[in-house]
Amino acid sequence: MMMWTLWLVACSGGDEAIVPSQDAPAAAVAPVGPRGASKAAITAEVSKEDGWGAVFWRKDMSWKVGGGDVVVSPTTASQVEVSGDSLACNGVALKDAPHRSALALPAGAPIPKIQKSPAIQAHLVERAAWRLDEVLPPRSKYSPVLTSKDPARQRGVHVGSVAKTRRYGSPPVLISVGVRECTAAVAILAASAERALTFDHLPNVCETMRVIPATDMDGDGSREFAVFNDTLVALYRLNESPGTMGLTRIGTWSCDAE
Repeated sequence: MMMWTLWLVACSGGDEAIVPSQDAPAAAVAPVGPRGASKAAITAEVSKEDGWGAVFWRKDMSWKVGGGDVVVSPTTASQVEVSGDSLACNGVALKDAPHRSALALPAGAPIPKIQKSPAIQAHLVERAAWRLDEVLPPRSKYSPVLTSKDPARQRGVHVGSVAKTRRYGSPPVLISVGVRECTAAVAILAASAERALTFDHLPNVCETMRVIPATDMDGDGSREFAVFNDTLVALYRLNESPGTMGLTRIGTWSCDAE
């Protein structure tokens, strides 16, 4: 069976307010409850946590906003050096940052081991699009009605990443992120993508997003993951217990596109 690995074109960061990109709608989308197979999905909590930061890329330069000296990309984490004054994105330039790093850990955090997510089968990608459709606001009359041959583009949703995440003593879950009509949805799906367990909306996001896989980033015993593109980074903590799964957004950073 054909295997698909979805990667996003991305980089990201900024301050707590999510700044609309140029093509974003003027007003944020009103909250909407999940539908269909995902109608029991739980909305994510929002609880800002200080100490974290984000990394944005402008051309070949990376700029860090907040956080310590360890930065994380979807495939690796490493210690970096700061160079120069605050400029792009109100951040400081970095030396030798991993390509497409997007998250900066709190000062003193150990370097985590980032495990690359396995390839996801095409039918699971397609199902992830259906679940994202169920937790996103309903399609407008301008949204495409016909499905696409591309599993990552269904029901007007552009799926950026689907990352399989194993759990101790419970079935694995899928972390998925998709965008439709300048609203992004971050959803934790059951392993077979037959339903969403918990989700969050990020308004005024028009470009596709990519996932940094879940791991214990700061050594506190809980796992975190991030989603990002060129202008936004959002950080989440998984609230895991046997039989339940919750989600808390603990940070957002944004940076206007050039």
